[in-house]
Amino acid sequence: PPDPPQIKSPEPQSFPSTQNDSPVSSTESAPTPEVTNDLSISMQYELEHASVVCCVRYSDCGKYLATGCNRKAQIFSVETGEKIHTFTDPAWGSDDLYFRSVCFSPDGKYLACGTEDRTVKLYDIEKGTISNTFVGHSMDIYSVDYSRDGKFIVSGSGDKKAKMWDVENNKCLFTLGNDEVGPKDGVTSVAISPDGRFVAAASLDRIVRVWDAQTGYFLERYEGHMDSVYSVAFSPDGKSLASGSLDKTVKLWDLSEFRSRSRCRTTLTGHSDFVLSVAFSEDNRFLISGSKDRSVRFWDPRTTANYAHLEGHNNSVISVAVCPTDNNFATGSGDMKAKIWQYNDRWQRHKKASSS
Repeated sequence: PPDPPQIKSPEPQSFPSTQNDSPVSSTESAPTPEVTNDLSISMQYELEHASVVCCVRYSDCGKYLATGCNRKAQIFSVETGEKIHTFTDPAWGSDDLYFRSVCFSPDGKYLACGTEDRTVKLYDIEKGTISNTFVGHSMDIYSVDYSRDGKFIVSGSGDKKAKMWDVENNKCLFTLGNDEVGPKDGVTSVAISPDGRFVAAASLDRIVRVWDAQTGYFLERYEGHMDSVYSVAFSPDGKSLASGSLDKTVKLWDLSEFRSRSRCRTTLTGHSDFVLSVAFSEDNRFLISGSKDRSVRFWDPRTTANYAHLEGHNNSVISVAVCPTDNNFATGSGDMKAKIWQYNDRWQRHKKASSS
């Protein structure tokens, strides 16, 4: 099996690692028509980093953006672009160790970080200290997510497992994944549904799996991607799941009816290289994807129209995130920069004009 992604060098060919870049199956849908005149996008801030930016994530209040890179997680003001906090682990010494994933607690007091030292670290943002360290994975952690009630964190690792952690009691509740129904390769991305009922995990084995978050019971697997799946995200209404893959596509899956194995609602094509990250806007009007082709695409998850194609980085767009409270989104790239962008569409501009 291919190794997990190597991102320690900013050169264009360094992320992800060499994989069988499988062609898109002939059964996939035709390229999605582009509609570019309904969306205006402008860059607000360019946030310089000393290494590849592995992840970007907004706080629930929308005021802060967290990023992860080599040896550091950082928090920036969305309004000013100013760096507010920097977190690291003094025990690391001088070794290269990346923060692969970051996620704010819903109350904004803590930052959960998945790192290459195989632990999930929970930083107290105000104190700047590590309040909890969750130990149990046997390989690098690639993804973390918080439940909306702040009680649980889920993590995904190269050890083929996802784990659900009880934050208050600092213990592992479930290990999601076993030899029978679990991932056959590393878990690249995890997400908890908005209502807290489900956990989704994407894997290098090309499959997206869903478990019951309360019981750890395996529910479903979604098959159809032709290569490793690198990102998974629930829609804000909890009815859909988006996945981004090295097969250069984004797929949308309906969650209203489980037991729909191997079928997806639609396949979004247009990227010319690996899709590395997907994220929904809070109003469910847009699905955003970032790719190794250095671009970001805006899709309508209902009509599948491609609203915009943005090329704003000089390397892979490794991570995308959408602000939950405003028309902002963020990108993290192999060019060692994170960027904060503002977007407006024709409908929103018309609405603002009508109300003024």
